[in-house]
Amino acid sequence: MRPWLASILVLQLAARVAVADDVETAAQVHLDRGIAAFGAADYATARAEFQSANELVPYKANPYRWLALTEVAQGDCAHARLDVDSFVSRVTADDPRVPELVRARDSCRSLAVDRVVAPPRLATAPQAPTTSSRSLVTRWWFWAAVGGLAVTATGLALLATHGDAGPARLPAITCTPTACTPEAP
Repeated sequence: MRPWLASILVLQLAARVAVADDVETAAQVHLDRGIAAFGAADYATARAEFQSANELVPYKANPYRWLALTEVAQGDCAHARLDVDSFVSRVTADDPRVPELVRARDSCRSLAVDRVVAPPRLATAPQAPTTSSRSLVTRWWFWAAVGGLAVTATGLALLATHGDAGPARLPAITCTPTACTPEAP
């Protein structure tokens, strides 16, 4: 592969990583706003924020969790059940947030009418999403390391193909006890 082609590929990869980080950051901002609105019992705002986060990162589980909790609080059990199922399908079975959502889904199933009388209270403080289940390629530092390696490999390839410029052609320096001066060429 030509060195300039490798450089272009590295730059394209870096641009894609930067865009992915921006999308995840924007989704996190919407999620944080929604959690604050949910805590203030402003369920309409919370739902809009969670939907925005979900549209940005539909592969993430946490927006589905918060959407389900908000929909249960609003009495929209039909959508809440769908979002609970979406959340459960995206996390491991031993995720500590699963029982909370299963209880919310089951409370919706037991109602004759898709309406919840009182919004549920959270038993614990909202939990931050865990990063331990994220794959290696979704972490920013992995792509930074790949980019650094690609730039280094490109530099080495350029050095190998174009070779050394030859011996250094610096003038000789003559030193006396009082000073050092370069010799004339």
